[in-house]
Amino acid sequence: LADRGVTVLAVSGNHDSPERIAFGARLMQGRGVYMSPVYNGEAEEITLRDEYGEIHVFLLPFVKPAVVRHVLEREGAAEAPESYQEAVETAVNRMAADPEKRNVLVAHQFVTGAGRCDSEEVAVGGLDNVDAEVFERFDYVALGHIHSPQSVGRETVRYCGTPLKYSFSEAEQEKSVTVLEMGEKGKIMLSTEPLLPLRDMRKIRGTYAEVMSKTFYRETDTEDYLQITLTDEE
Repeated sequence: LADRGVTVLAVSGNHDSPERIAFGARLMQGRGVYMSPVYNGEAEEITLRDEYGEIHVFLLPFVKPAVVRHVLEREGAAEAPESYQEAVETAVNRMAADPEKRNVLVAHQFVTGAGRCDSEEVAVGGLDNVDAEVFERFDYVALGHIHSPQSVGRETVRYCGTPLKYSFSEAEQEKSVTVLEMGEKGKIMLSTEPLLPLRDMRKIRGTYAEVMSKTFYRETDTEDYLQITLTDEE
């Protein structure tokens, strides 16, 4: 991507080691590749420019309450967040997002109301929930964590989804890339570009004789990953 002259802004997620993702980040910035540092109380802010002026992009890696609590305790703060909601709210409130300018947030959290898939981690009792209202000051929020493409709360708080299917609960999904076009402050256009995998995931069902019949699979891609439900017991 750097060789193609594409600016990259990425954050670490719940399955990542933030230290590993951040390694070499300062070196990579010289090629226009921005990786989120380990959260230390301040989110990385990258300023991009176009014909309408500045776009301020904030990079917030996946944060747990304990991470934000550790930062605040180090600073001698009296109150510390106990929930994911409070932790993300604290992190967002510490960002210098000017409401008169265009602000974009790249984050990795579970926003209340988003639809999950079987292959995603689920916190017991929804402890990892964060309300979309937390992101009110941002013109657009690019979210990671949920596998299916969807907007939550408002159209401009959006999960683009994963580029590939990771479980058969995602078999019916159409994977895509979300394309955001920003005009002047307040003008946003969203569109999607479909992603076609080398091998798809599909569900098929029938008797053993049916699914083994050449007429059944002749017109399909036999290199796909299949979940086969046999309807007979023999």
